[in-house]
Amino acid sequence: MRVEQHYELQTPQIIGEQMFPTRLAEVSASEVLAVIQNEAAETLDFELKRALPTKKGGADPWMIGGKLGDEAKDELAAEIIAFANTVGGTLIVGVDEDTATKRAKPPLFPIPRCKEAAARLHQAISDRIEPKLPVFECEGVVTETDGTSGVIIMRTLESYLAPHRHSQNNHCYVRRNDRAEPMSMLEIQEMTRQKARSAADAGQAFKDSSERFFSWLPNEHQRVHPYNGLQGVYQAGGDSRAWISIWALRVTARPLAPFLLADLLKQPWLTQIGANAFVGNGQIRQLTWRDLKTIRAWAPRLRAVERDLEGTNCFGKDRVTSEGLIERFIWQKRIESPKPRVDFLDITELLWNVACVVHAAQVIRKANARPTQQFALEIELMNSDPLHVHGYTNAPSATIPAGTVLFPRYEVGEAQDLNELILTVDKDVWNLGGQHPTWELGVNWPP
Repeated sequence: MRVEQHYELQTPQIIGEQMFPTRLAEVSASEVLAVIQNEAAETLDFELKRALPTKKGGADPWMIGGKLGDEAKDELAAEIIAFANTVGGTLIVGVDEDTATKRAKPPLFPIPRCKEAAARLHQAISDRIEPKLPVFECEGVVTETDGTSGVIIMRTLESYLAPHRHSQNNHCYVRRNDRAEPMSMLEIQEMTRQKARSAADAGQAFKDSSERFFSWLPNEHQRVHPYNGLQGVYQAGGDSRAWISIWALRVTARPLAPFLLADLLKQPWLTQIGANAFVGNGQIRQLTWRDLKTIRAWAPRLRAVERDLEGTNCFGKDRVTSEGLIERFIWQKRIESPKPRVDFLDITELLWNVACVVHAAQVIRKANARPTQQFALEIELMNSDPLHVHGYTNAPSATIPAGTVLFPRYEVGEAQDLNELILTVDKDVWNLGGQHPTWELGVNWPP
């Protein structure tokens, strides 16, 4: 039975991976119908298939109650590999194309039990791709009145682990115009070199961020030997026994796949990168920066935008670049006489700054229809004096030695994993002080 036209049509952006701005699991039947209504054309990053592929002609066994055929699994895996090795893309099974124009045309050709078929294809295709794809979605979208039949949509991003190969025939595929074709050995070698250069560029981007961070810190607190770090100083022109200690934090997030942002100052999502507190359940009930008083407006920089954050005893800077790099720099000072044995670190303030960068990544990928875009996250902590960690009720005693710490890199993945990410950072901070917390974190992330 064909789809009844009682859905409220929505108009997705008809360009590959941006066609469906949400996760594929949230795509509606009306959005699928809009693909046909808008006559979406096959392109480098968009593919249509009327039915599950077969090599012998006829229908795939799934269409008559059997198991999914190997031909469908193999051919669809090749298509996904080609997308991942090129610029990423979206594939819909159950929508036909006009052979002359390569544009979607009615009617739909629904797949029975589409959600079950999609789940099985997700596993089968994943098993056929080496190395494993960092991001791959495969979902069934019910479009028929029987409540189970519909289309299958697949999507992947350009992979930073490319080139990927098909485990069944050892071919690496690439997208040429609107087709998936095997790569030559020269193309594989060039892609391998290109990805190696991209990995080196990623490392350099984090290194550059670290250097910008250190240069931004107050000159009188900079220690450059034997490593970049911080030093406390006695207050100039005042009580010689008044000691100024300082700790500073850098949080840098970088997309793991190419992600270009144009006209940054004109982007409405900039206003969503706020400085609100994050609240939730668990031992950590609120993440905030209590000393923050002023948030300046975003200002243009070379292929970037920046804004300053200010408080009574703190200063910060946010930066977003046209390549999707997100940076948060902060430093916090403490003035005390005589010189104290330790400085203090409120763990909820540190985690708040990390959470702000993670949330900014969420805002950017949602606003740019890249809901599965992954980011690498790097955290650097510098402190001129030992830091006594506090902020939780009945927390154990922990003191971080003076110095500079570059945390292991993290990955910003799905929204439902963000609590786990922040909790991992939290545990790493306590581990620096010789403790291992056992509490849970619960933050209600903004939608």
